[in-house]
Amino acid sequence: MSGEASIQPLKVADKQQIQGAIDLSAFEPFNAFTADMTDKVLSESSVTRLPPGRRIFNQGDMDGKSVFLLSGQIALIAEGHPAITIKAGANEALQAVADSKPREVTALARSSVTLLSVATELLYEMNKTIPLVSMRKQSATGGSKECRSRAARIEWVMNSPLFFRLPSPHVQVLTRRLEEISVKAGETVVSEGDVGAFYYVITMGSCIVTRTVKDTGKKNRLAELGIGRGFGEGALIGDVPHSSTVTMREDGALVRIPKNEFMTLLVTPYIKRVSYEQMLMMQDEGAVLLDVRIHAVFEQMSLRASINLPLAALWKAASILDKSKEYVVCCDIGKRSTIAAFLMAQQGLNARILEGGLENLQEQGEDVVQMEPENCSEADIEDELVKENEPDI
Repeated sequence: MSGEASIQPLKVADKQQIQGAIDLSAFEPFNAFTADMTDKVLSESSVTRLPPGRRIFNQGDMDGKSVFLLSGQIALIAEGHPAITIKAGANEALQAVADSKPREVTALARSSVTLLSVATELLYEMNKTIPLVSMRKQSATGGSKECRSRAARIEWVMNSPLFFRLPSPHVQVLTRRLEEISVKAGETVVSEGDVGAFYYVITMGSCIVTRTVKDTGKKNRLAELGIGRGFGEGALIGDVPHSSTVTMREDGALVRIPKNEFMTLLVTPYIKRVSYEQMLMMQDEGAVLLDVRIHAVFEQMSLRASINLPLAALWKAASILDKSKEYVVCCDIGKRSTIAAFLMAQQGLNARILEGGLENLQEQGEDVVQMEPENCSEADIEDELVKENEPDI
């Protein structure tokens, strides 16, 4: 069976069925079209019905078509990145699917799908004829000052280094799934000890990060976060409870992303691992090896030529690291390195993670430096953890 889609011209019966089953005015750019304009597009378009596993388009294609998902699920696959699932009716499906040319991804039907295929040039021409009254209507209904400013804030988030370097399909999905919430001064966003559910980015206002001091019950103030700062990644990536409490310092707004979407769409693209041999080659070419464990542990065991920059220090200093350099980060088993790589991606830095961490190298008998300074006990390590005050949240 051929993997190519068999596209049939849209018949009158098909058009009536589509119009009866799905309101095309929910799709962009149809939401700005008059009824006559929508009818014209439908009359010159085609409907595709495909079984699961059928290929819709290939990465690199220059097909001149804009594809809209009317029913079912599509998988978007880009080389070196995890697959993204688009579901009909979801926010990210209310526009042409992965519409850049040449195509940046391959699209496959994950279930039986119904697709509307429209000539991209036709949509471009129709967009130029959108009546002024339609634009005014949009502005009057969905274009309030608050809506416009909210859209501008989300667009600003999407243009930050962390989001800007993502593959276009990830950006398309995230733009639709980002949720902005309003928060009041004094409101607790995340609490120390709670299970992580969201990653947050501050779009208005500022937050205070605190942590309970052991055996005292007192709150130690760790940091103040302003607009553009994200938090919550430590609990989500490490799959551990929040280590700190984040409270709004003033009235503001936050963009939040659920854990599953955060891990799949925002973290995974930046998690690129290298072997010990690859790390040595990168060092020969000028890459910097960062060990993100606390200093007491670093002194007990470390890789040659590595620089100790504990996660707490990295959290504060990532913005001033040299963006022209490549970095390899390491820790014991990889969790801190993953958080570190994500923090560095927020600042537009290119970081790789040492596969398996130092524990794996020990097992393999690789060239690690062993040092055991006097009086370095578990108690010393615990004391340093307290002093570090890592705001990994």
